[in-house]
Amino acid sequence: MKKMKLVMGVVLVLALGLFSTSCKKEVATGKIQGLVTNYATSEPIQGVNISLSPTGASAVTGSDGRYEFNNLEPGNYTVQGTKSGFESNTKNITITSGNVSSGDMQLRPAATGFRLNVDYLDFGTNFTQMSFKIINVSTTNAMSWEIVESLNWLETSPSTGSIQGGQETTVNVAIDRSLLSQTTTANITVRSADHSVVLPINVTVSGDNAPQLQLSETTLDFGTTANNLSFSVMNVGPNGTTLNWTCSNITVDWLTLSPTSGSTAGGNSTMVMATIDRTKFNGIVSTSVTVNGAGMSSTIVFNAQSEGSGVAILQLSESALDFGEQETAMTFQVRNIGTNSSVLDWTISTPAVNWLTISPMSGSTVAGNASLVTVLIDRSMFSSDVSTNITVSGGGNTASIAVSAKYFDNTIVVGEGLYCFFNFDEQDIVDYNGNYTGINAGAVPSSDTPSGQGKSMQFDGNSFILVQNNIVPTSTNYTISYWFKTTSSGQYMIGSDKYGSDLVGTYDECVIAFTTSSKYFFRFANWRVHFESENTMDPYFDNQWHMLTFTFNGAMGMVYLDGVLKGTHVNTNYMWDAPTATYFGSNCKMLDGKTNFNGKLDNFRSYSRALSATEIQALYNARQ
Repeated sequence: MKKMKLVMGVVLVLALGLFSTSCKKEVATGKIQGLVTNYATSEPIQGVNISLSPTGASAVTGSDGRYEFNNLEPGNYTVQGTKSGFESNTKNITITSGNVSSGDMQLRPAATGFRLNVDYLDFGTNFTQMSFKIINVSTTNAMSWEIVESLNWLETSPSTGSIQGGQETTVNVAIDRSLLSQTTTANITVRSADHSVVLPINVTVSGDNAPQLQLSETTLDFGTTANNLSFSVMNVGPNGTTLNWTCSNITVDWLTLSPTSGSTAGGNSTMVMATIDRTKFNGIVSTSVTVNGAGMSSTIVFNAQSEGSGVAILQLSESALDFGEQETAMTFQVRNIGTNSSVLDWTISTPAVNWLTISPMSGSTVAGNASLVTVLIDRSMFSSDVSTNITVSGGGNTASIAVSAKYFDNTIVVGEGLYCFFNFDEQDIVDYNGNYTGINAGAVPSSDTPSGQGKSMQFDGNSFILVQNNIVPTSTNYTISYWFKTTSSGQYMIGSDKYGSDLVGTYDECVIAFTTSSKYFFRFANWRVHFESENTMDPYFDNQWHMLTFTFNGAMGMVYLDGVLKGTHVNTNYMWDAPTATYFGSNCKMLDGKTNFNGKLDNFRSYSRALSATEIQALYNARQ
């Protein structure tokens, strides 16, 4: 019996030990649970491919749009969601022991096709050249286009081309009036692989057979009592001509015109009745309407005033507040442009969002004065682009301001050992830690970046940025990484000079360049070590963003392109030689037949250690 009890006791102890071990193991990990929804409709999206870095694991969302990753060790992870017909999205997530982290994200429907910035081109009686823009509405996909026309009196330039996602191109249209004997309307067609737009072209030939537009009035003043007034659209051209006209730019709700378009024979006129609704305004109001016809336009102004004196009139100083990617505070004014000593009592309706704060929310403003309103946003409360409207009411009127902000994820993906980080997002050239400052010699900020957020720097072959410090560790372990975008070889990208202003004679330098043979090389310490790639870089000179990374662990140098290892060299002398000046876009010497950089650079960083392949891949996946 004692033996039996002893056996049972051992079994119980082992069971408890296993249970304890199991519990500890479960607590030591975390998980990600996420919901993927449509940015436009907020509906769940099924079949989204979710990839997890740096583990390489993947999942697919179910019919409810949900996914999860279990048993994850504490640390930093990146999830990316992709699905055909949607723009991809990424999110950085930190896993802690025993907790569930949110992986919720939204995917934007991918825009397709193109649009034109005009509905027609009217050359009138004098113009011989006009232009229009073709705008690619997709933010990610390039498109090819062409213009189809068979008119001997018209020429377009260019007539074919391609446009990158989110970009536009200008087409110039020229006509030869000597080949036209009468007023002519024709069409040209702009088409891509899956879309086409017809653009009407109108040309009026001057002479005995040309209609001429004229208005009977330039101003109609309704004063304080009139509700109906009229003006006439006249064709002062000869008999036999026809003036086709339209009224445009009717932007207020208190004014109605009838008719708003028509056809008027030469020597005749058409009466237009203007009616105002006094219940829809308070105080003094004014607006203008444009009448277009035969390539000409004329404007008529409408004025009206409420009865009585001392009327308060609401006006806002801004129609929109765009916080962009960095701003957190902006202001606008509530103005009283009313008469005499009127007082405008105004209030602001609170938008139903948790990231916006407005102060004050109400006030009283005397005529001729303005009240300042401060708008603050909390960027920690949103993880995608946001927008809303602020509505101000007062004096019987309302006015709105559109508020928008772009989401900017400035989380450092790999932060351990970060020595220097220039992300170029600020107007001043200062590294992320505030330790180094650059002097800009002609480089231009650009919104074209690897991640689509922040800024990069554009170099034109003559410009550069000078940092009068060594921005790379001089230790036996370090990493250099940055993004580039160019179309040319034979360029210096980053260089350093140990003697700063010594541009001739003996010097010590470390450079990173593309050779004239379309390869890259790293040169260290007065040319003592020369590390050149074996393979051509031509595939990377494609005007797309690529990430170049060099690591040195004390015995071996390794080069990565777009997160993939491309070359290794065993050498103990890849020491960055403590230069006194570092140049972005140049090596300052202009030797070896190479030139300064012509392209874009972004997100230069250096580390006081050699990053692992997994960490380099994480940098690339984050487009950081």
